[in-house]
Amino acid sequence: MLEEFLADVGLYQPGQRIADPQLLERFSNWLGAQNVPDDAFFWLVARVNAFVQEYMVEGHSCSRRIDGNRILLCQPIDAAQGVFREFDTIPVAAGIVRNRSSLKEFLDVLSS
Repeated sequence: MLEEFLADVGLYQPGQRIADPQLLERFSNWLGAQNVPDDAFFWLVARVNAFVQEYMVEGHSCSRRIDGNRILLCQPIDAAQGVFREFDTIPVAAGIVRNRSSLKEFLDVLSS
């Protein structure tokens, strides 16, 4: 779903890594330029959520954990000690889309 969506909007080349910083830059810029109607809000949130999770799993040693009906992103803080930050990325994605926040800035801070 994610790769197809990114290719459909002209941002992704087959075989490209989702954790590619250039893809992040292009997607963040594209996202910031969108005027999202209410009826497309959750559709776009689902795609931004998928991107956040794939970017962090592929490029920053994160994993996912299912908790009821939620898929949590687990970010290692001190993996040797079993310390992880877990959070639901759907509210994050919704805030980025709703507020037209920078996806790149958010992921740069999260992954630093």
